[in-house]
Amino acid sequence: MTKGSKAAIFVIAASLLNIAVTAIFFVACLGLYSLTLGRILPQTAVMWAVVASFVISLAGSFFFYKKFLSIAQKRYNLDEKLGFTPDKTKKR
Repeated sequence: MTKGSKAAIFVIAASLLNIAVTAIFFVACLGLYSLTLGRILPQTAVMWAVVASFVISLAGSFFFYKKFLSIAQKRYNLDEKLGFTPDKTKKR
């Protein structure tokens, strides 16, 4: 497998993971809202709750993804496996 194809597969998989994490955070934020503030606030506040949940889910998924990627890079040595570091055995 070439370096480019490895990188493309990684980007696609990482993007799908990031989208899934964002969706999970979004649903969790809306669920938390419906269990707490949704019972107190009027129905017109739902629009603001959706906007806030979306922003919180984007920020949460960003920090989760950043932490997950740093752990994965250390544990699985992704830079070498994906070919992002120069080969020390090859002479230029």
